[in-house]
Amino acid sequence: MPWTHSTNLKGPSMLRLARLPAALSTSSSTSWLTLFTTPLAAQQVLSFAAELYFSSGANNTGLVTTLSGPAGPQAVLHNLVTGESLTTFRNLTASSYDTPLIGTSSAGSSVLRAQVSGTVENGANAGNLSLRFRSEVAGTAVTVLRGSWWQVLQH
Repeated sequence: MPWTHSTNLKGPSMLRLARLPAALSTSSSTSWLTLFTTPLAAQQVLSFAAELYFSSGANNTGLVTTLSGPAGPQAVLHNLVTGESLTTFRNLTASSYDTPLIGTSSAGSSVLRAQVSGTVENGANAGNLSLRFRSEVAGTAVTVLRGSWWQVLQH
């Protein structure tokens, strides 16, 4: 896992924080690259939020995200609000795992921001909850930049 985990909280906590210490890049429009993953126990409920800073190799190549997790969840809801230019945003929501949320444009090498958030009510199967990304356009890289971060709150 590429994330550096850290917290300034003392003692046991239901909040986990992490940041990306180095950029991650992919030019695949079909294969997913994992940004973060966290264990998800049976019947566990958690919420998460991520601030992703990204750029692409060309204008009109967007960031695509998806959430994957254990089979048989009771409820999944996740949202992507992503920059598609320096002044335009797209707001997308899904209610199941493995549903791509597709930003369809970008500002090329200009840095844009994407917010990914959601909540999961797990079922009987334990496993890992993972936020993944890929490029919207094959052969054009999308890069999630160093300093992007995430937090997970167990309820």
